[in-house]
Amino acid sequence: MMKRRDYGACSRIRAGLALVIALIISTPLLPGRDAPQVCGWRPRIHEEVIETHERSVRLLRQNGELRLRTVTDAAPLARDVGDVAILGDGEGVVVRANSYTLRNRSLRFEPVAGSVGAYRVTQSGYSFEDNAGGETLQLGDDDSTRIQLPFSFQFFNSIYSEFYLNSDGNITFGEADGESAARSLGRTVSGPPRIAALFVDLDPSQGGTVQVATGAGRVTITWSAVPEYRSFGSGPAQNAQIRLFDSGVIEIALGNSEPSEAVVGIAPGRTQGSTKLVNFTNLNQDVYEGAVLERFGGGGSLDIIRAAQRFYETHEDSYDYLVFFNDLGISAGSGALASETTVRSYTLGNGDENFDSGYRYGSPARLQAVMNMGPLSQYPSDPYARVGQRGLITGDNTMTLLGHEAGHLFLALASIRDPLNPSARPLLGSQNAHWNFNFNSEASLLEGNRIIDHGPGAVPRFRTAGTVEGYSPLDQYLMGLRGPEEVPPTFLVTRSSIGGSTFPQSGVGIDGERRDVTVEEIAAAEGRRTPDHTVAQRFFRFAFVLVVPEGTAPNQAQIEKVEVYRQEFERYFNRVTGGRAFADTGLRRAVNLTGFPATGRVAGQVADSFLSLKQTAQEPLTFVLRSGGLAASVPAEVTVPAGEWRVAIPIAGKAAGVDDLVIEPQDSRYETLLAKVAVAGDARDLILRAYTTGASVMMQILDRNNVPYPGLRVTAKVEGEGSVDAAVKAADEFGLVVFQRRGPGLFRAALELDESVGVTLPGLE
Repeated sequence: MMKRRDYGACSRIRAGLALVIALIISTPLLPGRDAPQVCGWRPRIHEEVIETHERSVRLLRQNGELRLRTVTDAAPLARDVGDVAILGDGEGVVVRANSYTLRNRSLRFEPVAGSVGAYRVTQSGYSFEDNAGGETLQLGDDDSTRIQLPFSFQFFNSIYSEFYLNSDGNITFGEADGESAARSLGRTVSGPPRIAALFVDLDPSQGGTVQVATGAGRVTITWSAVPEYRSFGSGPAQNAQIRLFDSGVIEIALGNSEPSEAVVGIAPGRTQGSTKLVNFTNLNQDVYEGAVLERFGGGGSLDIIRAAQRFYETHEDSYDYLVFFNDLGISAGSGALASETTVRSYTLGNGDENFDSGYRYGSPARLQAVMNMGPLSQYPSDPYARVGQRGLITGDNTMTLLGHEAGHLFLALASIRDPLNPSARPLLGSQNAHWNFNFNSEASLLEGNRIIDHGPGAVPRFRTAGTVEGYSPLDQYLMGLRGPEEVPPTFLVTRSSIGGSTFPQSGVGIDGERRDVTVEEIAAAEGRRTPDHTVAQRFFRFAFVLVVPEGTAPNQAQIEKVEVYRQEFERYFNRVTGGRAFADTGLRRAVNLTGFPATGRVAGQVADSFLSLKQTAQEPLTFVLRSGGLAASVPAEVTVPAGEWRVAIPIAGKAAGVDDLVIEPQDSRYETLLAKVAVAGDARDLILRAYTTGASVMMQILDRNNVPYPGLRVTAKVEGEGSVDAAVKAADEFGLVVFQRRGPGLFRAALELDESVGVTLPGLE
């Protein structure tokens, strides 16, 4: 069998060594790499979070440990100390560690006949081949070797003639993975296509053997007695084996060992397909078309869905972000300082997909993201002091990390395309969710660097000159805070001497070539940013929550620490967005405006939007209204009467444009809203979008930013045989209108103001 070293991986190792030398010269001695230092965010992390939560809930219910609270319970689920919420860790808020259960067991992943890229998984007893033999490889720590296959091997939807054997108990296809980042679910799913026998930090340089053997129609890869990495000495020895068959069958055998933590299973890579977290000791006949994995060990973790549910049992749905710190020593993920999970995504053009899982978190309408900041103890009291090993390298502090995680609601998934590899995202680096080290991100909080180009004759041509300074102009465009005309061109260093997943670092020389990048090119690849900067949300509400052991109270120093972060973040967020966005971190009662964050009108039209509360007002509650006055007009104030929960706000369109609308309560216990009023100069600027096509036809009146336009009248008819329940209907406060139709004739609907804006649907059968 032919084998050859992956020289691309070697060049990355050499570049990494050069960077380490630079770090030794310029910074204090760094702690071990097992200290948390990465961001745990990755594409489609929300699916993994849901899977973890549902599995935890099933176990809690089986054990009788999950119950519904009643109003007679003496101990509150959550309590507030000023504007910091305190939450106990009981009733499922903390997920128990998943104990390793695959000792002396084997798994078989068998392709499903007639279904390309789908697998069934079965488990058998012990089948580790102690004497598989073959060639012994000289692998170092975090090392990779390219192996030629003696047959074509289909893995999910692709066929491969080679694979990369990585020292950390796994093989990958298409590219090596010798990174020293956390061996996490996120890395497993978002990295290259992977078969993880025992994806844990193994160090073959400290002992054991790694072998590859070729038999009749199969290849066997064995890690035998290879110890886990430790900063000093070596860890427990591990045994794992992968067997690849020319039929496409994969077998994973685990020997007589037990890892401290590990990921086991298969993944198509690059976040393709769904991710299923399973219990390999309790399998069924399910068919898996995406990643199928089990995560072992790692200590307890925070179930952010359960934590959010408990928070909302005593707080209203008044927040765009929930920010969790904990006093439990629980990390945000394997090797992660912090992590964001998107709950609702409505934005187009930033590389993300649209979804809404807010109901799972206990938020009917508002919550957009949860930030798990991990243990409070890992952050210095000074919000601008560097944080841990990461801070020594990147300059990150508590504020930059809060800004980093908040930014993940919109960043960083957008990229230009490589015409030679359409699936690649050249601007992205770590986990395909952060800017590439070699991208001049203008010192974005989402990684990348500020890079100086000294010109073609310079050696090195490029040098990094700044990190984590704020949200760059491109960031702000993707966040909806800038128009494309306000984003200057930037560049990517291609053929770089430094790996794209490297942490940001000032003062690093880079050899490579310049590839200019414009926002127009990104928009061409990802689509128009919708909603755009004229109407996108700019005022965000954050709730800061400290999770503590159930039945205990945090000490005053902890409260003061979170309070400092909370107050400072309001100033910091406004500064790093260039004054274009605002954070409100107070705990307030909810105020809702239909259509929030933007509602639309046609010039000359008046329609009602509704201001609502979560509970009826105990006494009259007055709100002061202010608008720019150029595009729209609103009354000076409105009052929710005692015993009522909402009030109409008549909003008039005056002229084409967009106005801010500030809604400020006279009672400071309620939140202030900052919304937008978009005014179309002509009905032809609108669209009538049909969501259903059956007997009940639901339509919505929108503009190109998906802003709803209430109050406009829609006409409908059935041509030929058939009828509708009404000839004309007015859209409700959400711009929605529903017609009931009968018969086989064509259904036509249009705006009464302009019949050119309409929809036509085929007749019913």
